[in-house]
Amino acid sequence: MAPYRGKPDLRRRPRLLFVDPTNGARTQMAEAYGRQMLSDRLEVRSAGIVPHDVDPRALQVMEADGVDAHGLYAKVLDQDLLDWADLVVTLSTEAGDVKLREQDSFVRKHWPMDDPARLARDGEDVAPYIKTRDDIKRRVRQFANSIRLMNR
Repeated sequence: MAPYRGKPDLRRRPRLLFVDPTNGARTQMAEAYGRQMLSDRLEVRSAGIVPHDVDPRALQVMEADGVDAHGLYAKVLDQDLLDWADLVVTLSTEAGDVKLREQDSFVRKHWPMDDPARLARDGEDVAPYIKTRDDIKRRVRQFANSIRLMNR
């Protein structure tokens, strides 16, 4: 992928990148819902600062909601992905949890939310994943509606 420097190219579909520390659950959910709800308007990807394997409970709750989680895998955040993105949405407890070098090529937004793995009582507890899934789904839907309203 060729590095992109400077201002966004508005002649192509905008590019949305979801980032969190691990790319194991929250950003995987955001990528899946983003692809489902925004693929006609945006290119969507996700990555993590130090990626872990995708949490099976995240996949389980997405599949239970009818979301295609096929092909999702943990990806490392690198400069090429930051250069690729027009909008970077960080998902973590605090905005400072995901340290990114600010640059002119993307706009940054933060969605505060806990890591469901930290909130789970044990390895079988999916309740925090369902709560996180529903929060992400709501936020992506709101974002998709905003994009559609702007393009009227």
